[in-house]
Amino acid sequence: MSGVFKVTALGPLGQFTVRGQTAKALLRLSDAGRKGVTAQEVSSWAYRFSAYCFDLRHKHGLTIVTHKEPHEGGWHGRHELTTPVTILDVKQPKKAA
Repeated sequence: MSGVFKVTALGPLGQFTVRGQTAKALLRLSDAGRKGVTAQEVSSWAYRFSAYCFDLRHKHGLTIVTHKEPHEGGWHGRHELTTPVTILDVKQPKKAA
C-alpha cells in the first residue's frame, strides 16, 4: 500500500486533517457516539489510543471525556467524543498494483 490514511473533519476550531492512527481513532470515536471506545476494543491497531485522544484534544480542540470503568484488578478508561464533529472526507491508502 502507498499513501497514508487521512480524515478531514470540521470541529470547534474549524476544519482540520489528521493522518494515520489518529485519523482512525477519530473515526472510531465518532462512530461510537455515547458508547465510547476503550483501548482494548481497538487493540488490534491502536497501540497508543490514549495518545491519539490526547492529540485530538490538544491539537484540534476536541472534548474527549475519559470515564473510569472498574474491572477485576483495577480500571480502564472509556473514551467518549462529546464535541460535535463532522467528517468531511476519508482517504484510504491506495493498494499497490
